[in-house]
Formats: sequence, C-alpha cells, structure tokens
Amino acid sequence: MRRPLALVALFALTLTLTLGFGQAGLARQATPEPADCPATSEEENIAIARVWHEEVINQRNPEALADVLDPEVVHHAAGGYPDVMTSEEVGAMMGSFLDAFPDLRYEFDLWITQDEYVVERYTATGTQDGPLGDLPASGRTAAWTGINIFRIECGKIVEVWSEVDALSRNAQLAGPEGDGDG
Repeated sequence: MRRPLALVALFALTLTLTLGFGQAGLARQATPEPADCPATSEEENIAIARVWHEEVINQRNPEALADVLDPEVVHHAAGGYPDVMTSEEVGAMMGSFLDAFPDLRYEFDLWITQDEYVVERYTATGTQDGPLGDLPASGRTAAWTGINIFRIECGKIVEVWSEVDALSRNAQLAGPEGDGDG
C-alpha cells in the first residue's frame, strides 16, 4: 500500500515543479487577491474544492457548484471539454457521469494544499448503466483514480486541472474481447 501513495506524492511533487503553481504558461499568474476578496485558509480551500466531488457526485447535488465556481471557470481536461465553462456547463458535464454511473462514488485518497492550490487524489467506483461518451452501457462496475488541481481565488474555484485514468476505466467497462458480456 505504501508504493501507490509514494507514487502519488512523487506525481504531486512533479506536477508542482512542472506547473510551478502559477508560474507556468498553462496557469494564469498568481496575483494577490483584491482587498474586497474574502481571504481563505488552506482548510477553507479544501472545503471549497471538496464540493466538486463530495457535494456534486456523492451527495447528488450539482446545484452546489454555483456556490463555489467562478462564473467562468477554466477547466483543463481531456475528452473534448472546452477550456472555459460556466458552472451550469460543469454541472452538466458532471451530471453526464451520474447518468452513466447512477451509483458513482468518490473516495478521497489525498489532499495537498499550497497557497491558493488544492490537489485532490481520488478513487471513483461505479456501475455503468448508461452511455459514457462513445461507450454504450455495459452493466459493468469499474474503479479508477484521478487527480484534480484546483486554484481558488476570492473563495471560488477559478481553474481546475483534471487527470483521470480513463484508459483503465474504459478497459474495465469494455471487458475482454469476445467475452460476450455486454
């Protein structure tokens, strides 16, 4: 069990060095929060970031995003999603996962904070009873991991980087070729 956690820590460190937390070209430059911005602690930032999966997915409350997302959040993710999304668009994206996996559940493996950044490492589990992108409903249960990095400004999520082990998830949903299970 120590090996996967060590790999997560190594990944987080590599990501920290790569992104430079606000210094790389992918991220907007970190700027001091305006005087009228509510200051948030690292604990408060975790609570804000936690809404993304705990409230929206685990509690089945997509409307909770409106309280924690910037009106136009920058979301860096694979899968054909636009870089800038409204809270309604993010809610619809996450709702499509609930449609595909009605029993979807996220467990939080690790939280790391630094300044306005929160890194979340999670394990998701669900049974695919609906289509997911090009994958038809399979009736299979899959478990996958992912990492989100949230940048929080003025008490709102303004930017998110999402990395999901979709290759493993999709392989579990598709199953071995020729098994006849569908």
